[in-house]
Amino acid sequence: MKTTSPLPDEIPQQLGAQRPSRWFVVATLGLLAFLILGLIGAYLLMRQSHVVRVGRIAGSSMEPALRGPRLELVCTNCQSSNSWTYDAWNPNREARCRFCREYLETSDPKLTQGETVRYVPIRRLRPSIAGRTGLQEDRPSGGQSDLVDRWDMLVLEARQDDNPEADPKVNQANQVKRVVGLPGETIRIAQGRIYADGKPIVPTLREFLQQAVLIAHWELGSKSPGENQSGENSPGNTLEEFLSGFAAPIDNALPINAHDSHQLVAVSDIGIAMRLAQPQSNWNLKFQLAHGDQRLPIELSCYEKDTQVTLVAPGIQDGTGSVPSPLPQIGLIRSWQPTWIHVVVLGGRLIVFDEGQERWSVALGPMQEGLRWTDLSLVDPPGLIDRCMIYRGLHYRGIRDTPEQEFKAAGGWIVLGDNGTISEDSRYWERPRVVRDELLGILEPRTGLMEGLVKQLPR
Repeated sequence: MKTTSPLPDEIPQQLGAQRPSRWFVVATLGLLAFLILGLIGAYLLMRQSHVVRVGRIAGSSMEPALRGPRLELVCTNCQSSNSWTYDAWNPNREARCRFCREYLETSDPKLTQGETVRYVPIRRLRPSIAGRTGLQEDRPSGGQSDLVDRWDMLVLEARQDDNPEADPKVNQANQVKRVVGLPGETIRIAQGRIYADGKPIVPTLREFLQQAVLIAHWELGSKSPGENQSGENSPGNTLEEFLSGFAAPIDNALPINAHDSHQLVAVSDIGIAMRLAQPQSNWNLKFQLAHGDQRLPIELSCYEKDTQVTLVAPGIQDGTGSVPSPLPQIGLIRSWQPTWIHVVVLGGRLIVFDEGQERWSVALGPMQEGLRWTDLSLVDPPGLIDRCMIYRGLHYRGIRDTPEQEFKAAGGWIVLGDNGTISEDSRYWERPRVVRDELLGILEPRTGLMEGLVKQLPR
């Protein structure tokens, strides 16, 4: 058979079609290397932006939500441990035991460091929008701005030394403050609340608990004054005696500030939490919410896991019961087996909830100033409750303990410390608003509804 061979001038063309040229190989390898390096860089950048960092709280401005350095003194009279915030301590002044009111020996207090916190670097946030005006309709509770929500706790570059006992071996969180005002809002402090563009900002139930200040607590069977504390009063051995110890309205005092001379003002948001010693299908509780010189009776009656909440409208029945009461407000909570029973007054509403969620609420209407829980008249069966906590919300004051202060609308955030009487924050700074370049990170939020309260119990 006769075969044909390619012409000489056809051979280079076939070889070129079978093997890519050198420049094509180099370009392809370069492109692959560029893509690989880009992916590695993006991965490292993403990982860096989401790394959770750790810092130590070195000041007392966010007490008691964030525990700063404390001075510990043991009372020689009642053997109770007194824990005082570092920044509110004056070594030249005397101090009384919080529980038995005897004078303490203050010459040699023990210093403990503040807690460590976890925060995410601010690089994960979008750039701020300076000059924003008005409130977005879809903001949760207080509002949101560029992934920074109102009530968030931010780590800031220190504008002044806020580290009295800084540990150079630990990554210090320079300053931690709580966001109360967003970019573009006119912020006003009045009547203990934050007003944004003229509207009062009431925290959600979860936000309220994360900010709550533990005032007193009681535990069944405990004889220790350090555990059964009712304000500055002597401890009671029963829950009834414990609640009866609150003869005055709950105010904005912070007992862990030893030397604090700010004006005491009655607060408007308070709560009580009672823990069931064991699961129960049938039980009853009766107590009262005092407001001024009047009383609001509250009854919770559970039968076969269905709970009826009964209360009388405030401002009708006085302390003697001589004024006829109207028809009571009644709510029904079905199939309820709580571990904790909470009743709070928040933003003019009475709310009943458990350790997981809200169960029932009602608007209270006009009330007199000065709230407290009192007159526990029924606990059935006996021993139903084995722990009780009394707490309040934050009560904001202006510069130098004035009742009001206003911040004009501008870019940046208004931030305050929870321990307002000693906190250096937007109220005092020459530039009250914090801009994005000053934000270092945002603290990880607590996950549990009661985590903040439980953490404040004496160790």
